[in-house]
Amino acid sequence: MNVELGLREQAAELRREFEQKLNRQAGHFRRELAGKDAHIDQKLSELAAIASAIDGSRSGGAGAAGGSGQRDEGNIIRPGTIRIEDIPGRRVPYVLAVDIAINNNTTSQREAGVTISQEGPFVAVRRMAIFQSAYEFQTTDPETGQVSRFTGRSFGRYRPIHSAWDLMDGQHNAISDTATWFLTAMANPGIAVGTELPAATLSLPSNMSSFRTMEFDGRVEVINAGSSYPRQNIEVPSAFWTKGNNSPWDLGALDFFERGEVITVRVQPLHVNNPPVGNVDSSCIFPVTDNGGTGWPFLDGQYDAHEGICTPDAVTLGDDNPLEVNVLATDAVQRLPDGILTFAWEGYRIIQPVGPAV
Repeated sequence: MNVELGLREQAAELRREFEQKLNRQAGHFRRELAGKDAHIDQKLSELAAIASAIDGSRSGGAGAAGGSGQRDEGNIIRPGTIRIEDIPGRRVPYVLAVDIAINNNTTSQREAGVTISQEGPFVAVRRMAIFQSAYEFQTTDPETGQVSRFTGRSFGRYRPIHSAWDLMDGQHNAISDTATWFLTAMANPGIAVGTELPAATLSLPSNMSSFRTMEFDGRVEVINAGSSYPRQNIEVPSAFWTKGNNSPWDLGALDFFERGEVITVRVQPLHVNNPPVGNVDSSCIFPVTDNGGTGWPFLDGQYDAHEGICTPDAVTLGDDNPLEVNVLATDAVQRLPDGILTFAWEGYRIIQPVGPAV
């Protein structure tokens, strides 16, 4: 009996020790699980808040009707569609511009591009374009061979990108004619016969261009290399880029350019800058002179009066005629009508700074 009683007490003691250790271990596990549960609950709450915000933006926000098939201001709001007005971020006025060099004697396609940076998308409201003249010319002295380089009057000035609004079209300079030159010679009786007159610019109604100097005409294509819906990808006349002479063209809808998109502008010039046209040169203007009357004026000089260009040693005083034209084997003036074509979109950037990590 004593042996049996001792075994029972020993077994009870072992059971109590086991239960105490089990309780202590269970308490430890509960404390660890409680901390992990709180962390998991916090993560789930944050994810739920993000999902709720995304769902609110896609359904039009607080002011929109919400779900699929419902209307907001006459527009159907569909799941997955975010309106531009509901995109979060700070609105900053912005002008997106692209410069394309159009050099002299160039009629081949030219293009340039711009990339939308990662600070945020760009929303265009209107578009515009302008052509800047970089006109230069140089003259070569026929006796010394010295070359002098000058800038034209239009250098650094802006010109329209199409001729449809050119009010000077057909308005010839009727004052500049041959009588002007004869009167000049008669008004200077002190000039000896055979004396070479200074450099001259001959601008007659028949050979002076009536178009504005350094005026551009071409066709324009805008190419979008992004993931969004593409643009037309067709060429349109440059006259469709502005209203009137140089007013911005309001877009039919807000044009959205997402981050990372590459916008390329491709241009096809329709004529060279300040093109020589017609057949009016010295053989038509001075058909009968002592020296043959050939060589000046040149077809390339039809914009010389616009740009302030004179042809050196072109006129002399002769015995039979108060004014004669020198025979110039080559044109002493080399014209370089370069220009820069600029396309721009006016609108705003939606600046989206990086938020806190989730």
